Amino acid sequence: MPENQTYTVGAFAKLTGVTERTLRFYHKKGLLEPSAYTERGHRLYTDRDLIRLQQILTLKFLDYPLERIAEELEAEGSALRSSLEHQEQLLRQKRDQLDRMLHTLEHTLNLSEGVDEAEWEPDVLLLMIHSVSTEEQQRRWMAERIPDSLMQRFWPEGKASEKWRAIERETMQWISRLKRLMRAGLPPEDPAVQQFATELSGRIGGMLSRLEEPLTEKEMKALESFAKIDLSQTFQLPVTFTTEEERYVERMWDALVEDCVEHEDGETPDEGGNNGR
Repeated sequence: MPENQTYTVGAFAKLTGVTERTLRFYHKKGLLEPSAYTERGHRLYTDRDLIRLQQILTLKFLDYPLERIAEELEAEGSALRSSLEHQEQLLRQKRDQLDRMLHTLEHTLNLSEGVDEAEWEPDVLLLMIHSVSTEEQQRRWMAERIPDSLMQRFWPEGKASEKWRAIERETMQWISRLKRLMRAGLPPEDPAVQQFATELSGRIGGMLSRLEEPLTEKEMKALESFAKIDLSQTFQLPVTFTTEEERYVERMWDALVEDCVEHEDGETPDEGGNNGR
């Protein structure tokens, strides 16, 4: 590229949309040295400096620290086409990252739509955000380990996906409710906790009934094997429940079962043996 065209600091700043102060800063940091000087020592920039400035601005947009920008500039050199190709690659990677972040936020907002913010526990929301952000990784990993029919159940398309969104939203709400009970210091045997367990027990069947059809024997076996895998380690997801909270949940279910058994054992025929009939 010819370098006979020169620009003063003011003209170069106006041409590039960068302030003179910023140009002085880049000069001071050794990122953008002027190509020439006037007899009075004023800086002059050339068309080749435009290429280097474009490189700097692209890397700055990608949040590269100054030290990393200097390394990239040294590695890229000043060839226009190769420089632009490298910048294009970096910006595409940034766009993909932004697309994933947007998908995560949109999905999270969709799940929390119509839900009072006070009803969400922070760690549950964190779990949901982290899970969505690794969704594509989970999809590829699971596709290698479970039947295609199960993949369609986990990640259905079209209207079927709306059912899973509803189930997912309701599941998060139940987990948040349970964590609030724990945080309130109520023991698993407390009537309020047992009322929650009773309601949840009744809703589990309702949530699963939204699926199109029962699982096949092959799908059940695949799920049994899949359930033994620690997904929190595989995908480094935040833990839904701590060890202490898991014990709390176990005690809650045990107390519910015991209560049901006591009620069944306590049912006695009416006098006269007619059992009330």
